[in-house]
Amino acid sequence: MQLSTPQRELAADPGSLSRILVKVVNTGTIIDGLSARLIGADGAEVHAEPAMLPLFPEAEGEFELTVRLPEAQPAGRHPLTVEVVSHTTGAVQHADVDLDVAARPMLGVVREPRLVRARRSGRFVIALTNHGNVPLDVVLSSTPGDAGTTLRLSPGSLRLEAGTTTSVMAVVRGPRMITGAEIDRSAGIEIVGTPAGPGTPAGPGTPAGPGTGADTGTEGTPAPAAEAAVEGDPALAHSTTVQLRQRPLISRGLLTFLILASVVALWAAIFLFGLVNVFAGDPLTKTAPASFFAASAGGADGAGGAGGAGGAGGPAEALPKNGLLPPGVGGQIGGTVTARSDNSAVGRILVEAYRSGRDGRMVKVSSGATQSDGSYTLAGLFPTSYRLKFSAKGYDTVWYGSPAAGGEVGGGGQSAPGAGRGGAKEILAEAQGTVDGIDVVIGGQNGSISGTVDPGDSLVPVATTVSARLLSSAADAPPAATTTTDAAGGYVLTGLQAPGAYELSFVAEGYRPTTVTQKLAGGENRIQPTVLLSAGGGQISGVVRGGAGPLGGVTVTTTVDGEAVSVMTPTVGSVGTYALQNLPTPGTYVLTFTAEGHGSRTETVALDPGQSRTGFDQKLTAGTGSVSGVVRGASGGIGGVTVVVGGAVTTDGKSPSTTTLTTGKVGGFAFSDLPAPGDYTLTVTAPGYAPETRPFSLAADGPAATVDLQLTTQLGDLRGKVTRPGGGLLDGVTVTVSSGTETFKTTSSGRGGALPNGGFLFAGLKPGWYSVTATMPGWTQQTGLVRIRAGKDAVLDLALEESS
Repeated sequence: MQLSTPQRELAADPGSLSRILVKVVNTGTIIDGLSARLIGADGAEVHAEPAMLPLFPEAEGEFELTVRLPEAQPAGRHPLTVEVVSHTTGAVQHADVDLDVAARPMLGVVREPRLVRARRSGRFVIALTNHGNVPLDVVLSSTPGDAGTTLRLSPGSLRLEAGTTTSVMAVVRGPRMITGAEIDRSAGIEIVGTPAGPGTPAGPGTPAGPGTGADTGTEGTPAPAAEAAVEGDPALAHSTTVQLRQRPLISRGLLTFLILASVVALWAAIFLFGLVNVFAGDPLTKTAPASFFAASAGGADGAGGAGGAGGAGGPAEALPKNGLLPPGVGGQIGGTVTARSDNSAVGRILVEAYRSGRDGRMVKVSSGATQSDGSYTLAGLFPTSYRLKFSAKGYDTVWYGSPAAGGEVGGGGQSAPGAGRGGAKEILAEAQGTVDGIDVVIGGQNGSISGTVDPGDSLVPVATTVSARLLSSAADAPPAATTTTDAAGGYVLTGLQAPGAYELSFVAEGYRPTTVTQKLAGGENRIQPTVLLSAGGGQISGVVRGGAGPLGGVTVTTTVDGEAVSVMTPTVGSVGTYALQNLPTPGTYVLTFTAEGHGSRTETVALDPGQSRTGFDQKLTAGTGSVSGVVRGASGGIGGVTVVVGGAVTTDGKSPSTTTLTTGKVGGFAFSDLPAPGDYTLTVTAPGYAPETRPFSLAADGPAATVDLQLTTQLGDLRGKVTRPGGGLLDGVTVTVSSGTETFKTTSSGRGGALPNGGFLFAGLKPGWYSVTATMPGWTQQTGLVRIRAGKDAVLDLALEESS
């Protein structure tokens, strides 16, 4: 089969519905059932219509694949592959489609809580969620609020990856209040997100300028860029308000309590003074409450309590002792991973951050994966030194930092920014700091590319030389691998550097060179879709002669791709010569030679790839003709069928006969040198089919006759008898046979007939199920069901009873 699609590139929006049309041509010789699916559209809803596509030989059909992308589909180009599978032959074909997903930035803001009651300052959490499919650079700034109120945002700007949520701490601080009633103080926050440009990350370490909200009071105003974003895109600009209900340091109730406490304390002091004098002779002792001592660690490194304090008694707001810090508090490390083979960006590489534990062992604290552009980011890291491990299936493991567990120092052995003490090549992450440029070159394990080559209609195996060249290499560089196809057309190219993009070249004698491009991931064993070779044009030429020598004015006709092509031999110059050029090869052609007064002649010629058949000379004899045609069944041409011409005899006294073609034009046949004029018959016989006979006539000077025959499945007979109670036989009973579309009737035989008494016969029934009904006045009607099989007799007896 052959695939084609006009949609090599498809643009779509996240959450939208897209359609991919794939045209399929059944190049086989049998009816095929095909199904299609889409590879590479993870998370998308894909529906193929139709689910099963039936195709006759040489017929063309079409699949429509409907793809609904998820709302969080990342922006950019995504390679997809349409796979079409034959459920009859098991053949698989692929077509590549590039899906371009448009950017859709969207920012969501949630504030918790709305009101905080405190004496001096209140803390609020602003949760920022990137609902779009592109990273956002987010800037937060304050708006004028109550006099004396200040607002501090930490951090004031950050980068927010698609589909992630980050929290920002907002601290509202009011003026000092000693006594008095509670006062509500409010502060506004403007939040503006802009799509992040490449190479310009805005993280917690980015300094906050005027209006960004870092220790900004009520006098601050939004930055001009923020104002523009607010006016330009409401989906990326938000405003919110936080409210602090400030309590005085000493409330009225507390003041009353302090006065009463002072009185009680004075009486207690007098009482204690008396006790001290009474017990002055006792020795002094020192005591301390249990809360004075620090909480225990609760175990080795990374085994603190659930609250992160490491043991009982720790404050609720203590930072955790393992895992990651809250967003905006810890450090961040980022960089890019490229391939050693061709310096291209490598995606889906696992990046893990390790630090030394208390027992000296390496402890993994964070992990992530590289994007399609090779970039990665590890955030929320404790302030300490780290080593990074880069690994993936099919790639060599690389360490950036000091060797760990026998690992290799990556990045060319350079010291990472912020190297640790003692010259250790580790990465030092600082609180709310960003370390960029931790770039690594990773080597992929060698891969292979395998597949098959389809030589078309060639009757013999075609040896094809297959070579692979790395696209990043020089144009005159030798191929990375070369091989030759086996007898079945298969090939395997091994030892290919990966990752990399390769150009595959297919060269075979008699065919045009073919090239395809294929990408290879590290350690991947890639299966290339079947490559169909395109052969060069062929030629058939020769001389047509009559009884007196070369014959001009002869029409030579054949069929190319369903259309008739003809040439005429010249009557002057090169008399009698002909040439049919630019014939698609490999292929089988039926040539018909006709000339006025000389009858006709038909010959079959098979051309190998790029073959030119010269010297195919023919002789036309006056008073002869030819006939050609195709024998077909329900599913197309039938090869190996015996065709006999009735009404003519050969020199040995037998009727001319031949068998239909089994390759090329399957089912085709041709007869020449038949006496003309004359009337003849064509008789076709084949196992499992009913014989077919067709008459035809040849005129003395007419063109060649064309007779196509359609065979039907072999027929069967139905026999039976009609009986009465006690075993006697009934004659004269009407017996009706029906298939639902055809109905036949007969009468049961009487004594002395060709059939036994009470017997009936239906000859020449097509295979299938039939209902058989026997009726006769004064007798009850009886009906039976019988199945007729090709070439076999079926028997069914019916018993009647007299009506009451």
